[in-house]
Amino acid sequence: MVDQSDILSLVAHFLKENNYPETLRQLELEHGKPIQPQLLNSESLTQIINDRLQFASLSKSNDPIDVNEELPLRLKEIVDEQLINWTSPYPQTPTNLNIHSLVISSAYDERKGVMYFSTNDGQVIIRNGNDMKSIKFSEIIKKVLVVGSNIVLLGMSGKLYLKNDDFNDIGSLDTQSRFTVDAKHVSFKGINYIVILTWNNMLKLVKLSDDEFSLVSELKLEQQGTCFDVTTYKEELVVVLGKLENTLLDVITIQNEQFTPKYKISINDAEFTTSSFSPRFITISQKSNGIPLIAVATSHEPYMRVIITSFIDYETPPESSIARNQIIKNLNTLSPQDKFSQPMISWKLDSKEKESGIWVMGEDGAIRGLDIVDDRVVVELAQVDGKGHQTKIKDFTYFLDNGNEVLVTSGIDRQTFEWR
Repeated sequence: MVDQSDILSLVAHFLKENNYPETLRQLELEHGKPIQPQLLNSESLTQIINDRLQFASLSKSNDPIDVNEELPLRLKEIVDEQLINWTSPYPQTPTNLNIHSLVISSAYDERKGVMYFSTNDGQVIIRNGNDMKSIKFSEIIKKVLVVGSNIVLLGMSGKLYLKNDDFNDIGSLDTQSRFTVDAKHVSFKGINYIVILTWNNMLKLVKLSDDEFSLVSELKLEQQGTCFDVTTYKEELVVVLGKLENTLLDVITIQNEQFTPKYKISINDAEFTTSSFSPRFITISQKSNGIPLIAVATSHEPYMRVIITSFIDYETPPESSIARNQIIKNLNTLSPQDKFSQPMISWKLDSKEKESGIWVMGEDGAIRGLDIVDDRVVVELAQVDGKGHQTKIKDFTYFLDNGNEVLVTSGIDRQTFEWR
């Protein structure tokens, strides 16, 4: 600690060095005894004050940075024009549904207000209001899709089943893919398509026309695909594909019902380093006339991250075929995970004009809401009055009911909850 004599000696040194003898004598007179002029830790008063002022200026520079201001102008325009803060109301009250099997896949039919769940014991459960009906299958259903007025089921064997409203058989197709990663449905120019990603590095396009399946295209991948989503943009069908141990997203168009690689989007800021993460879940959203936005859940540990990019270079891809400087957001979700985790995310549904957030399904059973303007978790849905997941959320679906967003989540605890 510096005592008063040290301070007086420092001031006396300053007065002596700057030729203020009368002021120094007056200081000694008022102090009542002589003061020995000397430095403090080899520093003069001038040096100490200069150091303090420099430190204060550095402290001011550590004020919070608006990360959006650091973006390139064209990406900042996307933030300004297409993103808004998290909005209320949002789902937060859970209701326990009477399902006690492990749910593998679920889907919602907005025409009829009916939900479908496939389970690990080979059942498809149909929920209509408070009524539940179960149908037993000869195999476990990997994916449930609502396609128009019909239901498409993808079995673990790779077989596609087409069912009508009464769950009567309409048709089927063996895709010759025993193990599948995921399947998605998209409608384009009045025709329904199913895109399937398989474990043997294949991307398959199945056409559904006049209630008949036909396999119309296949693409052999150089690496194992981990996730994908499909959308329509600029009068084309577009697939965005993530691959194992690779931070380049493949943008693949479907032209004349054939897969055509277009370009790649880098989701790694460090362009020339070895990738340390992989994309694990992809979801695309396009509202109004904005550029489609791509949200990617990553394999980062111990907390999953969400990276948001876009189709900003879709019409004019770079000559190198790799579009860089594409990251609009890189968010820490605070959702814990390890190398075996399978992240799940979705865009918030409540806004018709702009994106207002992202839902994150947690390995710890919590549902988190990300504010994609302020870059932080603003909502965490856990147990409410004993209702809610305590373990990993295995599956979820979401929809609007009379304009209100609804989440339906299923965990490995064999509990399914509807959040309103």
